[in-house]
Amino acid sequence: MKGIFDFLFYKKRLYLFTERLSLLVCGGNSLQKALFVISRINGRDIKINHIGSFLHKSLLEGTKFSVAMSLSPFLKVPEWYVSFISVAEECGLLSPLLLYLKKLLEHEKSANEKLFSALIYPLLVVLLTFLAGAVSVFYFLPSFSAFWDGEIEELLQEAIKTMIFADFFLIFAFAAIVVFMKKIVSCSPCVNVFRTIAFLSENSVPIFHSLSCSFAFSGKNKRLSLALLEIKNRLLEGENVAQCFGECFVKSGFKNEGLLLSENLALCEQTGKSDGFERTALFLETEAERNEKIFLSCLQPLLLFLAAIYVTLILKTAFLPYITNFGGLI
Repeated sequence: MKGIFDFLFYKKRLYLFTERLSLLVCGGNSLQKALFVISRINGRDIKINHIGSFLHKSLLEGTKFSVAMSLSPFLKVPEWYVSFISVAEECGLLSPLLLYLKKLLEHEKSANEKLFSALIYPLLVVLLTFLAGAVSVFYFLPSFSAFWDGEIEELLQEAIKTMIFADFFLIFAFAAIVVFMKKIVSCSPCVNVFRTIAFLSENSVPIFHSLSCSFAFSGKNKRLSLALLEIKNRLLEGENVAQCFGECFVKSGFKNEGLLLSENLALCEQTGKSDGFERTALFLETEAERNEKIFLSCLQPLLLFLAAIYVTLILKTAFLPYITNFGGLI
């Protein structure tokens, strides 16, 4: 049970650790001193102190910070987080990169909170629908047994079977809503890649280091991983940046993202600006927010429609026979 609790709250722990570390490092403290202070701060989560103590001890023993982060037994650190720390060590940009990591974790936290809050209403509707079906079948239906000529047991069994079928239908529909809502709330996987390249380029990090760091974001998306790998190989061959990025993303299935990025990068080459990646990421985020609003506006009618189907199935099986039994009197 303790392990499950740690797994569920490791992201919050990582965010709190990054927030404290960025505050101390950006305040002028060395990395070792910042980790020592974190190990001594009194807080609700004692494991953050253990993390600071472990990392401080590792640095004193000569271990690189990125390696120590990946080996920490008190915190599960994502691959992309370690990649940022590695870039910070190579380029000497620990302070700005820690602030950027904090921003990324805040964005992820905000997306999860938005998803959970958006699912409260659908979950409530589904639970109330389940409750209405159960009360109808197990309470109201037996109360009509005095009007039925000895076939109530057979009717009750049929009603229970229908209710189980309707329950599975409602569960499947709710699961589909959750999956679709998660996809809507979460931005395109390309957004973090574009944001990262834009941020690192602003801090004079070479494009190849930026691609290596961005590659960690695509660990769960093979298409995106292949696109970034092909981009890196084609850049080594001296190809144009705008054409290379656009063609590789389109080829990997990210047609809208690739075409938009290619246009923005080509425009930047003509105007001498360097905000092509940032402009593309901003446009994709704006489009995702618009799609989210449209989906949430359609969610309530959809749920009411599903609840109506559920109730209709039960009424047809359980209570329609009473109407026909009395010759249409009711």
